[in-house]
Amino acid sequence: MKASITHPSYGEIVYSESIWTGKKSLIINGTAVQPVSKTEFMIGENKAVLKGNYLTGVSLSIGDETIELSPKSKWYEIVLAVLPIVFLLTWGNSATLCSIFPVIGGAIGGALGALGSVFSMLLMKKSQSPAVKILTGIGFFAATVIVGFVAAVAFVMLTASI
Repeated sequence: MKASITHPSYGEIVYSESIWTGKKSLIINGTAVQPVSKTEFMIGENKAVLKGNYLTGVSLSIGDETIELSPKSKWYEIVLAVLPIVFLLTWGNSATLCSIFPVIGGAIGGALGALGSVFSMLLMKKSQSPAVKILTGIGFFAATVIVGFVAAVAFVMLTASI
């Protein structure tokens, strides 16, 4: 994921983070900044420290100055992103609720819910409009529940034929 801002003193600051490895890189005014550690970089004689990650919000501290590179997630983004995993884990592990509407629970349901949560948050972070963010979160929740339902039906059909 990539975020860039224009700062009056430092020029264009480009922050990128690998979603798979968590590796962070920083480019200031077109020049790649060499890391000292995973979150610390040297900019001239100043030590720059990155705090946070792309999903929670990233800030860069250089001396006494703090620069926001990626905004913090809003409360409704967090709630909408957590809904898929919470729903699949709670509903999928209740026999009574699954008799009404079956969804897969356990490790498979947790993994599906986690994937839905992460991708929901990633797409919500890319959007600027709160309405689009909310629709994205609701859409990913619905899609995750449908995938959980299809997985539960497939699991029941497979175990019934054995």
